[in-house]
Amino acid sequence: MTRYLLYFLTGFAHAVVILFYRGYLGAEPTTYAIAALVGAMVLFGLVSWLKLFLEKIGAVMAVLCLLALLPWTVEAGKQALEQDAFLSGALLITHAVLLSFILASFITSLRYIFSRRSWLTGTSRPTLAGKIIVALIPIAILVAWLLVMNKV
Repeated sequence: MTRYLLYFLTGFAHAVVILFYRGYLGAEPTTYAIAALVGAMVLFGLVSWLKLFLEKIGAVMAVLCLLALLPWTVEAGKQALEQDAFLSGALLITHAVLLSFILASFITSLRYIFSRRSWLTGTSRPTLAGKIIVALIPIAILVAWLLVMNKV
């Protein structure tokens, strides 16, 4: 269950920060930003759900999503250094938190990819009904995103 929350929070935090950059700071969407936003949406919308049912396949997909998030996070951190002192400090702290989410998710994913357990095992703690209920959260957010993505 904690891997579900880790993937969900990592993807959701990145999506929120990327949309904040685009909406409030007026940053132009770059290739890094588009790839990171897609990676973040897939990470919290699909991977967090998939890992409940297929642990290692979810971990592999998480690594791919995290690799899509990393270039944007580093590039945006470099740009934050160019801002004024107060804004730069706040943005650098935000990017440090995002990088710590990426690092924790990446290490966790690699641990499950290289474990000896079956590729078909999922999370053993919640029941099937619990998994379905928890899976509805990212699906609802993904549907909401699809409804408003042309307006953002």
